[in-house]
Amino acid sequence: MSPDSSSSSSPPNSSASPEGSDAAARSSDTSVVASSRGGRQPLSRRGHFKSRMGCFNCKRRRVKCNELRPQCSPCRRLALDCSYPPTPTPAASPIRSNPSMLSLEDLRFYHQFITTAIPPLPVKAERGWMECAAMSHEYDFLAHAVLGLGASHLTRHTNADFNSQALQHRLVAIKQVNEQLSNPPSSQQSLDAILAALFCLITQASLIDDGLADYMTIIRGGHLIVIVIIGDMSKSVFPGFTVEGHDSMSQQLTREDQRDDMTDMNNFAVSLQLLEPLIQAPYEHRYYGMMLQIPYAMQRSSLDAWRMFSNLFRFPATFSNEEFIELVNPENYGSRLLLIHMFLVDYVVAAICLSPDTPIRAPARKHVIIKWARSATSSMPQEYKRYTTWIDSYCDKLEQTTDCRHLFTP
Repeated sequence: MSPDSSSSSSPPNSSASPEGSDAAARSSDTSVVASSRGGRQPLSRRGHFKSRMGCFNCKRRRVKCNELRPQCSPCRRLALDCSYPPTPTPAASPIRSNPSMLSLEDLRFYHQFITTAIPPLPVKAERGWMECAAMSHEYDFLAHAVLGLGASHLTRHTNADFNSQALQHRLVAIKQVNEQLSNPPSSQQSLDAILAALFCLITQASLIDDGLADYMTIIRGGHLIVIVIIGDMSKSVFPGFTVEGHDSMSQQLTREDQRDDMTDMNNFAVSLQLLEPLIQAPYEHRYYGMMLQIPYAMQRSSLDAWRMFSNLFRFPATFSNEEFIELVNPENYGSRLLLIHMFLVDYVVAAICLSPDTPIRAPARKHVIIKWARSATSSMPQEYKRYTTWIDSYCDKLEQTTDCRHLFTP
């Protein structure tokens, strides 16, 4: 899953997400197991440069061409057919055709990915992620997913704002992954590339202010793809991404000592029990029952609590499409409260299970989870406010603490 190196400790960027066209595009960000409404957008190239290989239209009009492909910005704006002169290729060094035009910013995003933004899931999969990073030049959808995650990670952990570029890469990655899944490949490498792209998209969703539904949707899609399409993970670059493999790695990382302070876990249990009258549908009862087992599992051992949480994370893959759509419906307040409790108990369990010297990855993720929680509670009718007391108080506590370890979830 994740390398042990901690990410940059620069203050998270807490500025609001871009509005206008970016916000509208983000709202169309859909599941990787359904059609994406986001159209492909050319990759951004920023900064002043002299156009030497501009398109024919720009040369004819004597304007600067930004050389974006397949269509430069001036041609796109004027709805012109964009074509370029052939690119000279050195005879001694053939150049492989690349569908993506990378900018210097993209190189920065890629560097951020391979150094600090690698997804934490699967656990301890550094070697597999380096193989996937090397594979990204062969799979355009994986390259976009990698660059999108790198851009979002930089935005959240530095003072830079790459939200527009991150969203652009994300929309293209989702569209192209959906195209791949419409006719799934048979080669193990191609399947690994799809799985790696999904991990990147999930992790990126955890850095997006309004990404809760996308996060849950792609997690569900990822599990279904592993179960239905891939099946045998033994030949994958992520051979440990199985229930048994994850449990084995969890056992190596879990501490069983110093479980004295159970205050947050007990308060979580009390808050969860208050939700029972809101639980109506059969799928909600199953989800609620599994979540309610976490405090009891913690009484037995930290490892049991971690395993129970992992099962909870996988569980939406068992829901029907109709049940899952209702689970992530923001107006289904019972389900929304369940989901927020799940996201927060991740931090409660990790504080008990993981050693204090466990590296903290993506500290800005904590602030996004808090935003999801506060957005959910603030939008609920007054009669539901009594169910949000623990959520609000624990978010206050989480906001103030520098300890934001979570259970190696994206």
